[in-house]
Amino acid sequence: MPPAKHKPTTDFLTTLARAATEEEVKFAYARHFDLAFKTSDHIDLYTPQILFEFKKDKNFKSAPALAHILAQSLYYIHELKHGWRVTDKPIPPFICLADKNEATICETTLWQPFYDNPAYDWDLAPSNPDKLLVDAIAASPLLQQLHIYDLPVPASLALFSEQLTRAISGQIEIRLRDKKRITERNFEEVFAYWNNIFGDSVRNGFKTSRYFVSDIQQDNTIFLPDKSRAIFRVGQTGELKEKKILPKDYEHFWSIYEKVGDMDVIRAILAKIDRLTDETMRRFHGEFFTPLKFANKALDYINKVIPQNAGAGATANFWSTGQYRLWDMAAGTGNLEYHLPQEALQYCYLSTLYKEDIEHLEKLFTTATIFQYDYLNDDIGNVFADAGGLPLDITWKLPKKLRDDLANPELKWIILINPPFATAQKTGTIKKDAEAQGVDKKGVSETAVRKIMHKAGLGEVSRELFSQFLFRIKQEFKDKTAHLGLFSTLKYINANNDQKFRDRVFHYIFERGFVFSSANFDGTKKNNPFPVGFLLWNMSQSQRLETQDITLDVFNDRVEKTGTKSIVAGHKSEFLSKWIERPAATITFPPFSSAVDVAAGNKDRRDRIAAGFLASLMCKGNDMQNQNFTALFSAPYVSAGALSVTPDNFEKAMVIHAARRIPKATWLNDRDQFLQPNRELPADFITNCAVWNLFSGSNNTAALRNIAYEGQTYQIRNHFFPFPVSEVRDWTIADNDIALQLSTAANTYVADWLRARRLTPQATAVLDAARALYKLYFASLGQLRTAKFKIETWDAGWWQIRMSLNDANLGAAEFETLKTAHNALKAEILPALKHYGILSPNW
Repeated sequence: MPPAKHKPTTDFLTTLARAATEEEVKFAYARHFDLAFKTSDHIDLYTPQILFEFKKDKNFKSAPALAHILAQSLYYIHELKHGWRVTDKPIPPFICLADKNEATICETTLWQPFYDNPAYDWDLAPSNPDKLLVDAIAASPLLQQLHIYDLPVPASLALFSEQLTRAISGQIEIRLRDKKRITERNFEEVFAYWNNIFGDSVRNGFKTSRYFVSDIQQDNTIFLPDKSRAIFRVGQTGELKEKKILPKDYEHFWSIYEKVGDMDVIRAILAKIDRLTDETMRRFHGEFFTPLKFANKALDYINKVIPQNAGAGATANFWSTGQYRLWDMAAGTGNLEYHLPQEALQYCYLSTLYKEDIEHLEKLFTTATIFQYDYLNDDIGNVFADAGGLPLDITWKLPKKLRDDLANPELKWIILINPPFATAQKTGTIKKDAEAQGVDKKGVSETAVRKIMHKAGLGEVSRELFSQFLFRIKQEFKDKTAHLGLFSTLKYINANNDQKFRDRVFHYIFERGFVFSSANFDGTKKNNPFPVGFLLWNMSQSQRLETQDITLDVFNDRVEKTGTKSIVAGHKSEFLSKWIERPAATITFPPFSSAVDVAAGNKDRRDRIAAGFLASLMCKGNDMQNQNFTALFSAPYVSAGALSVTPDNFEKAMVIHAARRIPKATWLNDRDQFLQPNRELPADFITNCAVWNLFSGSNNTAALRNIAYEGQTYQIRNHFFPFPVSEVRDWTIADNDIALQLSTAANTYVADWLRARRLTPQATAVLDAARALYKLYFASLGQLRTAKFKIETWDAGWWQIRMSLNDANLGAAEFETLKTAHNALKAEILPALKHYGILSPNW
């Protein structure tokens, strides 16, 4: 093939010189070398001949810098060879690293000892490669042997262009072309690709999956390219079946994959081959089922942790030793076990509540022990019997084989479970939690386990099916060597309502785990994701969670590790919600559902305030998921989760409101708890919080006249008006009634409080910007629809002021100035929230 004709090199170099981003460098190469490329699968630029990794401007002569870039490319090569997501792309025989000034090209297989090495952390995103891998490449003599082309040098550019063109066209003889492997863990994806190419050609008499198993075996299929025929050995008897197969298709597929020579792999695939039906696969993608890709990753974590506990020299082959048993008490459709090695299934117990799931599991896991079982009701009297022993004629629903294994002190256990998240209500119904991960649980609200937990004084947590599962598991596996692999939300680690459960039940040692977004589950709300964790616990040891370092790996939706997340398992007595005094609310006052709306119709309305009332602080819960339930009102908030702000607790209320509103909400921090300060807070910090609150969108304070409620008439004062009356009187007031009110008005609480404080420069900037906006408001009262926003008094609330000005399209410049100053103040407060321990360091 003759070399491709390229555009003039001067154009190429000019384009590169102007490139301001990696993307611009990439497209300069693609255009100059006429590359038809794919950028899917997060690869910079892929062709079947070359994998490219582009940078804007790096020093390729620096070994650490070049090693880092090469390591990124090896992550893609590793995924192409060992991963399960990319089935149709061969491993390119060449790697090209390039930026706007330099480039290098090398054979892929030179680096096979690196990308085939399981010791490196391949879970990381390619942009953040394992430092051990980078260091190993930097120290390798192979790196020193790479030729670096200086592109601005004409001779060097000419050599690089010739080398790259010859590689693209296949004119360079390569020593070895690496191929993708077919394994027990990726064969389903490979089959889907194989079936798409050959399925129509072989579909006759036998399932296409049987032809696939025949074809992947080394020296098993006879291919006759000159006749476009393939002879397959199919079925248990090895019956010969001749099929028409196009040579270009067959040669393409087997240029990507290598045949399987390990008969253990073939036997494992044969044992699982009947999974490969559309009907079977649909069962794994229903509502709330654990995504297979994360269930698969959980097995990787088990394979790393168990050998560490089993002693030196142990490997993931512990599954085959017979020393371990696995039990999933809520197996459902078997998602968690789907990728278990075939050799492990004979040691697995899978139980579930529903008959239709049993039928499915029996087809899928033919060598496992599968049984229908109600873990929260069946055999409860036996499991929780006194230690004096059980009568000989006791009856069990638990299979005898499982009971015998449980009684065997030599056996070790892995509990792998994703318990249902439903909460039993006092009315006897089940409320489906937003975090639910199972099918509807109607009719099982009152379980036998719940009664025991309630009798044990575990309180509200005893109503949760999740906690009930863990309560029985603790009893069932006490004094046994066991690991608990738990898919769940993180509430059992840090939620307020789970404190008794942590105190009295859950004392296990955390070993390893990861977290991912609930958006990966079908059936969950995609616009309000929360963290779901897989945590592996050692049940053989005991330690309170509050004393443990629980750091989880964070995975994105591609199952790439993007960082770590520390979960603070603080005692609820340390929560920020416990820090503030909640004065007794005994005085009737109209309850509000918004800034200016009375909510008299609620059956459970909170219509009481405390003496000295300044505002109501709505602060439901204590974690980030309740950020939007944080606001200030000039009357009691109608529902639970609010408290009266008075002079005695005003400063703490200001800190709490700012702390809950300032951090940016993400799926990862959604269940993080706010904690009490770890030291005395300085006055400047408190002042900054208060000033920020005054102009926050969640400051719903307002002033209202003549509010009728329960036969009485009330005046709603806005105690949060920020400026002294003496200052306002000097402003232009375009409303005579309000001007008249100002002649006898007194300062609000907040105005006086601010006058007594030393303001930071950032707080001063906010108040100065707000002052200009307030002046505009008073000068524009004649143009505002005051009735619409119930403005009748001089001390209008921030909600009323901003809404009325926006309604009249006034103050755009003033609002923008205030926004800028407000954000600058937020930037000052946020790190201080971490410094004082209110937010965890990795928030």
